[in-house]
Formats: sequence, structure tokens, C-alpha cells
Amino acid sequence: MGWGGTLLIGGVSASIMRPGQGFAQASSGENEGPAVQPPRFSEQPAGRIVLPFDDSRSVSNSASGNRLQGPPGARNLGDEPGDWRHRHVRGIAPNRFGLINDQGTVVLGVEVAASASALIVRLGVPVRGRRLSWRWRAEGFPPLAALGQRERDDFAARIYLMFDLPEHRLSLADRVLLGGASLLQGERVPAATLAYLLHAGAGDDRPVPSPFTDRVMMSVARAGAVAGQWYHEERDWQHDFQRAFGSRYPGPTPVPVAVAVGSDGDQTRAVFSARFGDLVFS
Repeated sequence: MGWGGTLLIGGVSASIMRPGQGFAQASSGENEGPAVQPPRFSEQPAGRIVLPFDDSRSVSNSASGNRLQGPPGARNLGDEPGDWRHRHVRGIAPNRFGLINDQGTVVLGVEVAASASALIVRLGVPVRGRRLSWRWRAEGFPPLAALGQRERDDFAARIYLMFDLPEHRLSLADRVLLGGASLLQGERVPAATLAYLLHAGAGDDRPVPSPFTDRVMMSVARAGAVAGQWYHEERDWQHDFQRAFGSRYPGPTPVPVAVAVGSDGDQTRAVFSARFGDLVFS
């Protein structure tokens, strides 16, 4: 199963919320208070590793045999509250994540070997600003990747924004579906997710439903990408939410409650690596 579908049905939301805590239900107009940003990779020491959250004591990796090793004394990136957390789905080999020095700047590196997983951080207070910027780079691409096809739903890099909505804005069908998923996972799951893709093939940024769930809308933020080249992206997430979900969820644009970065090659058995720079709201 491609990672785009497992975000909402594979137990990943556990890393977004503390036990007994639901998603924030703020609207885009509630921008008072301190600004919130995802933790910056560039402010961390190179060499730190990011082990899967639910088996961080493990020293083996089913995809590669050994995990990325940091220098003596280096700790796991997910050791501190508010850190990025590595989540994967049972039955799918996880990626290998680690912080690396790239021409003097620390970035997140991910190695994929027929694997799929993501790093997720819950945003504790509403974001300020309607734009999200980041940079990313792939050292290779899943050769058979295709948007909207289950068996080819692999992409070198993805950025996810997750949103929640109050129940009065959800249809009865959505309330039943989300309620059932929440019971299975033991925690409330997001109502809507935007997924931005880095893709070597052709494409445009029109939103397309994930082949696994229409609660994830995917768009190609960068088409025709070339291996080894950094790309800088900037997106108006309020505009993108309205374009993807505005007819389904009319009313004010909710604010993101969590952010995730990931790569996947599990569907096509692809092997490659990718890198992510800081994610910044403005």
C-alpha cells in the first residue's frame, strides 16, 4: 500500500496527538498568538538519526540490515517533545532517515529501499501566514511512479499538511467514516490532507484524490524534476485547501494541525534517496 493512503488508515496519526487529545479546530482567521514553525533541520546537529517511533530500540532495518548511525553520543531526533517523529506502517519496511551536512547546511536525508514511511510533527498552536515554503531534492526517482494509480503510487518526496474540522462541517458519511477510523486507531484522525509531490514525470498541480482515500488530495508541486538538483517551493496552502476541498467543506479554511515529510518506493520496489530542507510558514 502506498504511503499516501496509510497516513489515514495505518495508525500514523498517533504521532500527531497526545493520548486523549484531539486535533485543534481553529479557523484560518484565528492567527493571534505566537507563530508556530515545524522544527528546523538546519538547527540540529548533523549525524542525528530518526528511528521509527514504535521500535526506537531496534538496531536493525528490514530494508537494509542496519540503521543510519550517528557519531558517538548522538541521540535520536525524536527524543525531545515537539520533535519530528518517524512513523511507519506494520507490514511495510520503513525508510532510513538521518540529518546530514549538505554543503554547510544540515538537511534531512531519507534512503528508500522498497520502503515507505514519514516524519510527522504536530503543530501545537495555529500557524500564522498562509504560505508554506521548503526545498527538496531527489537522488533518484521511482521509475514507474504514476499519479492516481494504486500499484504505482510511489514518489521520491512528499510534503503533507493535515487538517481537522468541527463535526458540524462534516457530512454524516464523513462523520461515520472518521468515527470508525478513529475507533480503530484509538485517536481522532484528520479530516483532510494536502499532499505535495516531487515528480520526475509530467504533471500539473491540479489536485487529484489519492487512490487509497479521497481525504488525501495530491498535487504535483514540481514536475519534470532532475536527480541531484535542489528545488525551492512556495505554496499558498489556504488557496490549495479551497481548491482541493472547498466544495466538500464550504466555509472558512481550517489551519494545518500537523505536517509530515516522506518518501515511498514500496509499490514499485524502487531504491533511491532524497533530501528535505526546512519547512517554513510565512
